[in-house]
Amino acid sequence: MTGGNMDGIKTIVLASASPARKKLLEEQGLNVLVRPTGCNEDCALTDPAQVVTELAARKLKAWMQSPDFDSSLPALACDTLISLNGTLIGKAHSPGEARAQIQAFSSKTHTVFSGYALYIDGRVYNGYDSTDVTFREIGDAELDEYIAGGSWKGAAGSYHIHGGADAFIERTRGSIATVIGLPLEKISDIIRILRN
Repeated sequence: MTGGNMDGIKTIVLASASPARKKLLEEQGLNVLVRPTGCNEDCALTDPAQVVTELAARKLKAWMQSPDFDSSLPALACDTLISLNGTLIGKAHSPGEARAQIQAFSSKTHTVFSGYALYIDGRVYNGYDSTDVTFREIGDAELDEYIAGGSWKGAAGSYHIHGGADAFIERTRGSIATVIGLPLEKISDIIRILRN
C-alpha cells in the first residue's frame, strides 16, 4: 500500500501498541496501522520533556529502520511520562508498584508529559506537550478495588484517564489527549493536512 490512502481515508502508521492512541487518531478521520517497535526505553536524561521527546524519536527511528518501513506512509511515535515533585514515573511492573504510584498522586497535582515524533514526506517533526492533573484524596478500599481491576497495566503512572482512574481526577489543566498519550494539539495542523 502506498500513497497513504486507502479507500479515500488517509493512512498513518502508529509505532505504538496503545489502543487509546489508535482511537484518538481514528477519531481524527485517519486509518491507523499499528506497528509497535519494542525499542529500548532506557534513558539517561532527567528532564521529563527531554525524555519523552527523545524516546518518541527513538521509537520512530526504530520503525524507520525496520524492513516494513514504507516511506510513502506518515508514521507517528509517542512516549508518555509523569512528573511528581521532580520524580519521573513510568509504567508499574507489579500491583504493589501500581498501588504506590496511585497512592502518591492522592490529593496532589502531577504533570503528564507526552512526546511525539512524526514522519511525513521525508521530514520528521518532534516535540511534546504537558498537562497538569490533580487527583482527589483516594481511600484505601477504592484503591484496592482499582488495582484488583487491572486497568493500571501498561500505563505511565498506572492509570488511563478513561480506564477507571477518571473517578480519581479532580481537575486537569491542559489537553486531555496529552494525558491519554498523544499530544494532539501540537500536531493538529499536520493531522489536518493528512486528512485533506
